[in-house]
Amino acid sequence: MRPFLFRRYSVEEARVTDEIVLVEQADQVATITLNQPATLNALTVDVVVRLAEIVGRLACDPEVRAVVLTGAGRGFCSGANLLGGSGQTLAAGGMGVRQAVMAMNAVLAGIAEMEKPWLAAVNGPAVGGGCSLALACDLVLAADTAYLALGYVNVGVVLDMGATYLVPRLVGLRKAKELAFFGERIPAPQAADIGLINRAVPAESLMATAREWAARLASGPTLAIGATKLGMHRALHGTFRDALHWEAMMIALIAQTGDAAEGLTAFFQKRKPEFEGR
Repeated sequence: MRPFLFRRYSVEEARVTDEIVLVEQADQVATITLNQPATLNALTVDVVVRLAEIVGRLACDPEVRAVVLTGAGRGFCSGANLLGGSGQTLAAGGMGVRQAVMAMNAVLAGIAEMEKPWLAAVNGPAVGGGCSLALACDLVLAADTAYLALGYVNVGVVLDMGATYLVPRLVGLRKAKELAFFGERIPAPQAADIGLINRAVPAESLMATAREWAARLASGPTLAIGATKLGMHRALHGTFRDALHWEAMMIALIAQTGDAAEGLTAFFQKRKPEFEGR
């Protein structure tokens, strides 16, 4: 396994480095940048392997309390690389396709199950698997010049990377079918209007807004945010009574944390709490 190091990259370094995925850590926020701008950050086997490595290590790092995911250059992620790598696997069909998809699925499950919030900063096209990757994050900001597209139908394949699960839950079944069946571009402002993403923001302020949101998340009660995230995911396929029981159990556990004690103390002292993620 390759050594996992957090580095700070300037914009100039990001253009010339041969690292296919960049990771920067500052102020308890990890920023992951897909770094193959020539292909609009297409997903290859090497990218998937690197993402799996990063996701696994971030989950265990107590110094990381929020994660931002974005792309280098003018695109967020254009999906599977149809000119090579995972694209060749896709064309071959059979078990090779299933293995490639399952490898990416492990990354997506890691994001969904991580008790830390993920924020996608969609700086440009997010197409096919790139769209699914963005939607797998807990929150999604997009530049007002960006667009999303499921796009799978345009190359004759079905939705994957969790899109059949996520999209109907975000926009409703009938709208999800429209987006999937036609595979058309969804401009970021429209995506925000239909609930596919959280907000479309001016392109020039995308990363500043993403950093602001991430800083707020990282300064919050990490365990409570994580439990809320997992509880919402669990409730999607449970009953109302199931959710009530789960909430009762979790609030009893979270109430014993240092952040809960700090939150209550700060409330009675009429001051802003200083959470430490414990």
